Formats: sequence, structure tokens, C-alpha cells
Amino acid sequence: MSNMIDPRIHVIRERLSSIRTIIPVLGFKGGVGKTTIASLLALSLSEHGYRVGLIDMDFTNPTLHIVLGVDIEIIKPVEEKGIIPPRIDSLRLITLAYYTKGNPTPLRGRELDEVFKEILSITIWRDTDILIVDPPPTFTDVNLNIIKFMKDLTRPLIISNTSILSIQPTRNLVKVLRELSIEPIGLIFNMSIGDKDLEERLLSELRNENIRVLGILRLDTSLEKAYGSISLLKQTSLYKDIHSKIVSSIVKHL
Repeated sequence: MSNMIDPRIHVIRERLSSIRTIIPVLGFKGGVGKTTIASLLALSLSEHGYRVGLIDMDFTNPTLHIVLGVDIEIIKPVEEKGIIPPRIDSLRLITLAYYTKGNPTPLRGRELDEVFKEILSITIWRDTDILIVDPPPTFTDVNLNIIKFMKDLTRPLIISNTSILSIQPTRNLVKVLRELSIEPIGLIFNMSIGDKDLEERLLSELRNENIRVLGILRLDTSLEKAYGSISLLKQTSLYKDIHSKIVSSIVKHL
């Protein structure tokens, strides 16, 4: 059995072939706002006229549907020789939460690999220019599969905060990507508390390492009340900064 070729591998490549660019939103540390940035970036790119898909690959802890206020008891993919991601506002979202209904999904090792292949082999991304991927933090099984199956289309976006606990892991993530011959589209510092001296020092250090910093986003305390409502999310200062400052830099380097 182990010597047999998994037919899903070919199907996955076919399913992804019509997508122009895939942006995995990566963070080596949890709690840096990766899922929020992925959601707001997807909404902003769609407002800029791109046809955007969004996929939650944090299979054991999917939360994109919570950020966007998707009722997983009502909304689900349409089955048509595969599954078509439901339209949420101006983008299309696929998440394992449609099927798990918010119940715990402890997975490991080969189980994660099977879920990854299954969901990508059945999902039909029609009319999609950019696919935003929200994987789990760190760089383990799912992230390695993203590189394996999406490498030719991938331009990773890295999220960090300005804490000393996040900087070195972020440097290590860039190093791993470069060793795999993948240049990240850039780095966003999120949840900054506005320490100018610290920000200037970090910018100088990363510039010396040829790491492109796309922007520094301030901590937005209004987010907690905005989660679950796309209209409220678009009123936050974080969304406005992403929409007016970050997206143009990302599009420029696609």
C-alpha cells in the first residue's frame, strides 16, 4: 500500500493550477494576530478588486469563521463534483469547522497529512486570483505540506510582534524559507505598543538581513468587539491601516 501513488496529489495540483498567487500567513509564535491579519488582508484584497479565497489550515483549532462571523450551523460548502467554498461577503472561505461544528479535533502526524490532502483535493477554487492560507503557528506538518504542494505559487507573509520572544523565531522562519528557496513577500509587525526606539532598532536590524518590513501595525483594542462582524472589522484602525498601507506593498511584490 505504501508504494502506491496517492491520486489526490495529482488532483491537488489540478485544483490549485488556476490560482495566480498563494499567500500563506505565517508566524513562528502563536498569539501574534496571524488569523486576524489573514482575514483582514483577504477582505481588503477583495475590495481592491481581486477574487480572493481564504482557507483555514489550523485544522485542530480553526477560528477564521469566528473572526468573520460565519454561522457554521447554517452555511456549508455546495457539493458539485467536489466542494465549492461558500461566499462570505466578497470572498470564499473553506474551513474544517463546517464539518466539525466547533467540536474538538485532536489530530497529529499522519492524520494531519490526510486532512490536508483531502480538503485540498476536493475543494474547487473557481475564479480565484489569490488564495490566503491561515496555517497553525510554528513550522511543522501542515506548513511543510503547504511548501510541498504550493511552492511554485507561494509568497509567504510573515507576522510577528515586537517582543524579543518573537524576533528570533521570526528570523529563524525566514532562514528556513530561504533554505527552501522561498523568499517571503515581507514581514508585518503587529500589535506594536508604539515604542519608537524599539521599532527603529528592529527595522535597522532586519534591513541589514534583507528582510522586507511591509509595515508596523499598532495594537487595536477595538478588535475584540469587532470579531464576528465584517462591517465592524472594516471600521477598525487595523483594517484601515492594512487597506490603505499594507495591501499596496503586498500587491507590488506579488
